Amino acid sequence: MTLPLVYRQLGNGGVLFNERTWKTHILTPAAAIIYEALTEQSEDVPMPAEQAITFLQKELEVDPTSPEIKQLLAMLRQLRVIV
Repeated sequence: MTLPLVYRQLGNGGVLFNERTWKTHILTPAAAIIYEALTEQSEDVPMPAEQAITFLQKELEVDPTSPEIKQLLAMLRQLRVIV
């Protein structure tokens, strides 16, 4: 199942548009990098949360317990980028 999201780079960040809900999400440069890496890794299908967290820790050296990353992960769960 392909995600119903359209992603476009915007400057150093990005914009996510959900085709089902018509909601737009603005991504900071760091969030855009994380989103791009996760969707590339998962080939545009929802990625299991544990796999995403492990990938972020090992490959991007991101702390999944930081408030900013927790907020980003919650948004990605809501958008079903991770499940």
